[in-house]
Amino acid sequence: MIDLQEFISYLSDHDFTLSSGVPCSYFKDLLINLEKDPDIYYVPATREDEAVGIASGYFLGDGKKSFLIMQNSGLANIGDALTSLAQLYKIPILLFVSYRGLEPDNDFPEHSIMGEVTESVLEAYKVPYWNLEESNWIKTLDLAINKMDKTSLPVCLLVEKGVLSE
Repeated sequence: MIDLQEFISYLSDHDFTLSSGVPCSYFKDLLINLEKDPDIYYVPATREDEAVGIASGYFLGDGKKSFLIMQNSGLANIGDALTSLAQLYKIPILLFVSYRGLEPDNDFPEHSIMGEVTESVLEAYKVPYWNLEESNWIKTLDLAINKMDKTSLPVCLLVEKGVLSE
């Protein structure tokens, strides 16, 4: 598991000051640490598209960066908000998406179905994505944030079980 204090500090050092999303057990420990962090404010959302709206409003209002947390099943909920708001108006958002449905975490049918199409959905939305791994997380985050900053568009990091929570 990635050291969460170091992870949050890294995001804060790269000017992320807000996070939103719908909780997922893959992010349980991250969320616990975010609630204690004075530099990044976490706003819970009831739906993933609502989180896109929160991040978009934050950027349009103050020009500040945010990141979102969601399950891969939530990708199906963000299509309109992502394409008709964030991409259309060039709003940079860093997405952390739990990559559920992979072995050995193939515990519910909806996870296995979404697990099979996650990358195809991101490709259809034209969202660049990377797999976040413990061994090279800084390099991967650098690539994603640089792409996001350069294009002013959303990017995604797929997170498997155990990377950001035990």
